[in-house]
Amino acid sequence: MFQMIYIYFTIIVVFVGLKNFNCEQLDFSSVPTTVKTYKTSAVLLPCYLNTKNNDGAQGIRVKWYKDNNLWADSGQQDFLPPLRFKLWGNGSLQVVDIQPDDTGKYTCEIIRSEPWAPVRQTHAIEVLQPPVILPQPPSRYLEVKLGDEVEMGCITGGVPAPIVSWTHNGEPLQLINNRNILKFNVSERHFAGIYECIAMNGVGDSVRDKIELKVLYPPEISTSKTWIHSAPDLKVQLECKVNAVPKPTVSWFKGEKLLKRTDKRIIQFLDGNKHILLIKKIIKSDFGFYTCKVSNEIGVRTIEYQLSGVPNPVVFKTAESENDKDSYTFIWEVESYTPIIEYNLRFRPLKPNSASHKTTNEWTVLTIPTEHRSNSHVYSKKYTLRGLKERVIYEIQVLSRNRYGWSKPSAVLRFSINGEEVTEEVITSVITEPENNIDNVTPLEITSGGINLSLNSWLYIIISLNVIFK
Repeated sequence: MFQMIYIYFTIIVVFVGLKNFNCEQLDFSSVPTTVKTYKTSAVLLPCYLNTKNNDGAQGIRVKWYKDNNLWADSGQQDFLPPLRFKLWGNGSLQVVDIQPDDTGKYTCEIIRSEPWAPVRQTHAIEVLQPPVILPQPPSRYLEVKLGDEVEMGCITGGVPAPIVSWTHNGEPLQLINNRNILKFNVSERHFAGIYECIAMNGVGDSVRDKIELKVLYPPEISTSKTWIHSAPDLKVQLECKVNAVPKPTVSWFKGEKLLKRTDKRIIQFLDGNKHILLIKKIIKSDFGFYTCKVSNEIGVRTIEYQLSGVPNPVVFKTAESENDKDSYTFIWEVESYTPIIEYNLRFRPLKPNSASHKTTNEWTVLTIPTEHRSNSHVYSKKYTLRGLKERVIYEIQVLSRNRYGWSKPSAVLRFSINGEEVTEEVITSVITEPENNIDNVTPLEITSGGINLSLNSWLYIIISLNVIFK
């Protein structure tokens, strides 16, 4: 019995579903239509009753609705449709001189003679419109501080709805999806610039608009070198590269004294974003410390320079073992505008690390005179260390002196005779407090074809040379 009731119920539901389907689809000889058209064109929306499938039912009245608002009614003679709309005798609704506001859903309702219920059919009009853009903010300009959050956008219009893409300073922004609004944290000053939104929907040409983002940030300053070697009667310039928004104020100081811009021997000028202090002809009192101070309403930054007459640090050019197994020869160079008087060479063997702490030997210091005066400001020297032991790791460091004093120490060079392996487990990095108030030990870098030595603060490049004796 339960099985029979279930079958009966299923048949009734299917029958009712089929009847509703026939009513919706077969009561009209017209079919639901979406009309996509352009402004100023004309559209005719049909509303035709299919009398063959209505058992003789006749339509006695036609109503039209736009988006559920009554738009036209054949049963009310004093109810007139809006301008540009006309209800024809066959129930069709005509629209002329189409305008964008005409976009919407239009529903035709036919009132039939009793006992038949009214029937409805819905059409749609889409008035195709090219894209339009309204930037946000309307001023097309935003100003924020570094680290602030910023929001900008482009409100778009058009049918169909436009797709929006963005560029920043001419480069496409890779966004996860199509979006009208950009919202982000200004974590870098490079986010500043021109943002352009482009809207397109396939109707007419794409449109675009621009928004300028200005990022305010404290001064960023840099220089190629802060220690400058020179000599009396020479010309020298100190450079201070500056980036800042808003525009900063730049001042130069010698010690604590502000340097005047009216000075004719010490000149201040701007080259691009480089602020330059030019000393036309150095005198001895010009040696000392200088400061470039840069400030704006966001912050203040400074760089300190030292102008000195002492030589540049010594640079090792080659280092190689001699055939007698107990000596090592070094060639070095130094730049100095004043003649070099002497060199201070210091070397020492390194002790292995102990179980509890790391140890090294004391420096052995040699004073080496210069051999001749150089025709240029580059001085070179060749020197051989003798009495060295095999399979011992040594360190060597050289300073030079002219009449203004001792240079900073050279890079520390480590070497061994007959290939003692140099590892961090065997030796210890050494930083010493050099004599004559000189510090800042600088390391060496090795390139193929020999030892080319360059500065790189407080690191050691370890050299282990294997010598084959025939």
